[in-house]
Amino acid sequence: MSADYRIERLRLPPSLAGPGAEEFLEFSRLTDAVQRQIWGHEDRCSPPEYRLRVWRDSPYDETVLLFARAGGRMAGRAWCRVSLKEDRDRATVRAEVLDEFSRRGLGRALLEAALEEARRRGRTVVDAFTEHPVPASRRTGVGATPADPGAVVPSTGTGALAVGERPVRFARAAGFSLNQVVRFSELDLAAHDGAWPALAAAASARASEEYELMTWEGVPPEHRAGMAELFARMSVDAPQGESRTDAAVWDAERVAALDRMLAEAGTVPLYAAARHRVTGRFAAYTSLWVRRGKEAVADQDDTLVASGHRGRSLGMWIKLANLAQYRAKYPAARKVVTFNAEENAHMLAINEAIGFRPAGHDGEWYRSLP
Repeated sequence: MSADYRIERLRLPPSLAGPGAEEFLEFSRLTDAVQRQIWGHEDRCSPPEYRLRVWRDSPYDETVLLFARAGGRMAGRAWCRVSLKEDRDRATVRAEVLDEFSRRGLGRALLEAALEEARRRGRTVVDAFTEHPVPASRRTGVGATPADPGAVVPSTGTGALAVGERPVRFARAAGFSLNQVVRFSELDLAAHDGAWPALAAAASARASEEYELMTWEGVPPEHRAGMAELFARMSVDAPQGESRTDAAVWDAERVAALDRMLAEAGTVPLYAAARHRVTGRFAAYTSLWVRRGKEAVADQDDTLVASGHRGRSLGMWIKLANLAQYRAKYPAARKVVTFNAEENAHMLAINEAIGFRPAGHDGEWYRSLP
C-alpha cells in the first residue's frame, strides 16, 4: 500500500463527549459521506448515538472498525463483525472508500485488513455486501436481470447485478461469489396510506377469528420467551441462497438484551405480533426501528409468519398494524425502508400492495478464507 495511507483501528469512546469522541465522530461522518455518495440521500445513515452503541462488543458479537487516513483525513473505512453464539466459522466484512480516493488500491488494502481480522478469529467463510441504487426514472424494476448480457446471477437464480458496476468488479476481484440479491424498497407513507383501511379490513376478516393482534414498544417481559422462538426461526426461515447460516440461538434473555441495546442506542423497536388464540403461541411478528434524531424514516427490521400459519393474511395484518403504530407515535413519520430477498415473492407482493417501491438492491456475497 502507498506510504501516503495509514490504516488504523478505531477505538470506541465511552461517550460522544468523552475522550476519543472526535475520532469516532469523524468516522461516523465518513460513514455518512459514503452512504450519500452511493444513494444521494441519508435514508441509510444512522445517528452517531446509534452507531456508538451497536458497534460495541457484546456477549453475542464483536466488531472491529478500521479506517485509513490520507494527508491527515479519513479517506476510507472497513469493518469485520463476528458472531459469538452461532456461525462461529463466519465473519462479515466491509470496505468503503470516498470516491476522490478510489482507484489507488486503498479499498483493497482496507478489505485485506478486515479479512486479516477474520483470520485471527479462526473464521473460514466471509460474507460481504454491495449497494446498488436504482435511478428514480427506472424504479419500475430493480436493475439487472438474469437475462441481461454479462449479468452476475446469484446462487438463488433470482435477480442479478450488472457485471460492469464498480462494486461488482471489486467483489469478484477479491474472490467473492454472489449468493443473493436483496431488494431495497421505500414506502412514502402519505402517498399510499389511503389504500390501507381496505387492506387492513380484508386481512382482519381472514385472521382475527383465529389470531389476536398485539402491538408493543419493545417486547414485554411476559412475551420474551414466546418471541424468542420466532426470532430463532427468522434466522433460518428467511431465504438465504446456497451460503446458509446457522440457526440463531435465542432465549428470553437475548430478547431482553436486544431491547436494552436498542434503548441505549436511542432506538425504539415497534412490534406487531399475531398470537394464535387456541395454542397461545406467537405465529407472526414484524418490527420497525425508529432512531432518535431520525424519526422521519423508520427501518423495517424482520417480518416472519411461521410456516404453519401462512396463507391467512397475517403478514399484511401485522405490517399495517405496525405502520399505524409508527404514524400514531411519531407525527414526523414520512418514510419506511426495507430489504427483501428477490426470491421472496410473497413478502414482496405484500410490500408492493402496501405501497413499497424499489429504490435499489444489495448484493450478498461470500467466499472461503484460507
